[in-house]
Amino acid sequence: MNAKLDHLERTILELGAEIFQVKHRVDEVERSNTQYQQIFSSLKKLLDDKGIISSEDFDEIVDLDKILNLQSSSQGSDIMSVLSDDLKKVVN
Repeated sequence: MNAKLDHLERTILELGAEIFQVKHRVDEVERSNTQYQQIFSSLKKLLDDKGIISSEDFDEIVDLDKILNLQSSSQGSDIMSVLSDDLKKVVN
């Protein structure tokens, strides 16, 4: 019985260590994500200020990219027809 409890304790400790590692990785990803959001926000503002591309056009390009990525990842599904309508709205 004592051996089973020892094994259970080790398993719980290992699981806790793995959870801590995953939490650490998620925190790193969130920090990177925040940094990239700030970079792209600054880029969007800079491009708009310089008159190269407006903020609205920038947002539409991002939306178009999202739609194209969804279409390429879900080829052959029913979502294609729905996305095609969305694509037409973004392009027009």
